[in-house]
Amino acid sequence: MKIALFLPHVGVFGGVRRFLELGNSWTASGHAVMLFHPGGEPPAWLGFAGEVRKLEAARHQRSDLAISADPHTFDAFRRHESARHLYYCVLERDPGLALALRDRELLLAANSGPLRRALAARARRPVLDGIGGIRLEQFHPAPEQRADRPLRVLLNGRRSREKKGTDLILASLEAVRRSVPEFETVLFDSLGPGNAQDPREGARLPSSARFVINPSQDQLVRLYQSCHVFVAAERKAGWCNTALEAMACGAAVVCTPSGTTDFARDGDNALMVRVRHAWFLSRALRRVLGDPELRARLSSRAPLGLERWSWDRLAEKLLSQLPAEGAAGGAQR
Repeated sequence: MKIALFLPHVGVFGGVRRFLELGNSWTASGHAVMLFHPGGEPPAWLGFAGEVRKLEAARHQRSDLAISADPHTFDAFRRHESARHLYYCVLERDPGLALALRDRELLLAANSGPLRRALAARARRPVLDGIGGIRLEQFHPAPEQRADRPLRVLLNGRRSREKKGTDLILASLEAVRRSVPEFETVLFDSLGPGNAQDPREGARLPSSARFVINPSQDQLVRLYQSCHVFVAAERKAGWCNTALEAMACGAAVVCTPSGTTDFARDGDNALMVRVRHAWFLSRALRRVLGDPELRARLSSRAPLGLERWSWDRLAEKLLSQLPAEGAAGGAQR
């Protein structure tokens, strides 16, 4: 197949990894993948095996499947000549979803169970199973990276978006500091076009906290592997990549349900905080930081059974659900 992917940029944020990883899986399976975005440059932070071209080049190409997930490239995506057009919903309250829902010829997919169910109820048409996303060859446990003391707590440091919950987690950690063993806090974030606000500015960090800015992929893996506890307190997420990556590396994960309910099971392989509030988050953090047996059990259970969520399986699953050519999404605008 010829597969065309449409993105607003190729930076580290905004769900871009999903399309790069799927593109790599499809390329490895023998498909021809083209990635179109305004800049036209290849991604610098993650290797991409397909072709990368400027957005305007899409009008001179034809594909068997075109995929978009944002409003910024929607017009170019729909003008592109393709047998099937698929809108891939990856966020709650997706800003491009209104455009997709008005277009009855579009195929729809979603990247989590809750999002798929909500989208199907709203769209009143089938929504493809686009659930999953992890590369276990990259994200895997390495117990030798995890020191006995002090405990290390890791979290996404993006403070410019409240839905990430970074400041909520920091406040919750500060609330439990005197009642649990000593721990250090590590935050990570990537800066670049479209995400230029430095999260360190104005951050209320304790002395035992530090930021890692623009980690390479290898550095990111080592951060996951070295942490004892990973905390995700997102809201309005589709698929929480960071929580699953941390679990794959054997961290004890504390998370909210947003983006995690497909793979996180409360009390089994993670602690799930159902109410996104500092009091409930602090209670879960106190439990996992203060109970080494609980932490060890969650850590050992976290990486089990994640193969079903691999990018390669997702890439195969998505293509297997496509209708016959021309059955949907085939009209060129």
